[in-house]
Amino acid sequence: MVLAGSRHISMSWITVIWLMNAGAFLMLAAFAVRLARVWETREKRFNLAAKSANLEMWEWDLERDEICVPLTGRAQLGLPAFGRITFQHLMPRWHPEDRERVRQAMNEAIQNVKDCHVEFRVVAPDGSVRWVHAHGHVHLDDRGKAQRLTAISLDITDRKEAEIRAREQRAELQRVTQQRTAFMEREIAERALVEREVIESCAREQRRIAYDLHDGIGQQLVTIAISAKLLEEQLGPCQPDEADQASAIVKLANEAARQVRLTARSAEGGDTVDDLETALECLAVNTSHSCDVKSVVTSDAEPLPISPPVAAQLYRIAQEAVRNAIEHGAARQVLIQLTFGNGDMVLTVQDDGAGFNTKTNGHGMGLRIMRYRAQCIGGSCEVRPGPNKGTIISCRVPLQAEPSLSTIS
Repeated sequence: MVLAGSRHISMSWITVIWLMNAGAFLMLAAFAVRLARVWETREKRFNLAAKSANLEMWEWDLERDEICVPLTGRAQLGLPAFGRITFQHLMPRWHPEDRERVRQAMNEAIQNVKDCHVEFRVVAPDGSVRWVHAHGHVHLDDRGKAQRLTAISLDITDRKEAEIRAREQRAELQRVTQQRTAFMEREIAERALVEREVIESCAREQRRIAYDLHDGIGQQLVTIAISAKLLEEQLGPCQPDEADQASAIVKLANEAARQVRLTARSAEGGDTVDDLETALECLAVNTSHSCDVKSVVTSDAEPLPISPPVAAQLYRIAQEAVRNAIEHGAARQVLIQLTFGNGDMVLTVQDDGAGFNTKTNGHGMGLRIMRYRAQCIGGSCEVRPGPNKGTIISCRVPLQAEPSLSTIS
């Protein structure tokens, strides 16, 4: 009887223990189910976020050489939906030009245990090409050996296509700019050639006029003066009034001949001027019969020597400016100044005339010629109104920029 009771008690304890174990197992099973659901929910959310951001995750088991690729990635790469995928299966999906570079980047990351960033192209089954940016991270096992490589791939096709379009646009812009620059250079060269031809034509015409004045009108005036002198001597004391008139004719003819010689000498000019200061003074004297012309040379330092070709161009600029002031500006006073200072020389012609109008016949071409002459010697020519009236023409030339005679001629 006692034995039967003991057996009953033992069976009860066994039942209790079994029930406790069963309850614990059920609790663990329920917890596992809940945990699995949580992970499944998180995975769905992550996959949704990754899909929205064009992200793909994949993992490479280095020991087994097995790559875990999601179904969407398999479909995009033309890989089977199920089955084992190795590195050799995945690499042919990369663009042939990028395969070696991607392989080297992964090997370097695995050997040096560091993250890798690489951009490459993948080729879809339909032949379309997509750009991908992959960021890989190497995981180690307990022994410190590389065990697996996890990576996140981002589709950057739109960005790459935008970069390619931008490069093409920059290249096109550069090509158009180069063409435009070349066209402008040709245009400037052709314009400079035309201006040079105009200057040379003007110089030839001036020399022709000077020759005609000297050998034509000048000689005729000399002949008139000689004839009038002979007439004066023949009239003598017998006809004093007529002799005085003949003497006046001699004086007028000689003065006219002198003016013709000065005009011819000024028009003839030359390719060089040895002394610019003296030449400007002569210009002032030769034109003083038309108005009051003065030439002044000032210097902040010791005047540097001016090469004859540069002096010739400056003289021609001053000559053109004085002529414009007298003929077109109706000036009564003209001041020619040559100033040295700060490594520059400045030629200034100031008048009190009616002003400088580039639209007046002859002025536009004259201004272009003056500016071209200034450019030939590395300088610049500026035209501005005077403080009260008239015009100021300034030509600034760096002394160290003086060109050679061959450059100007």
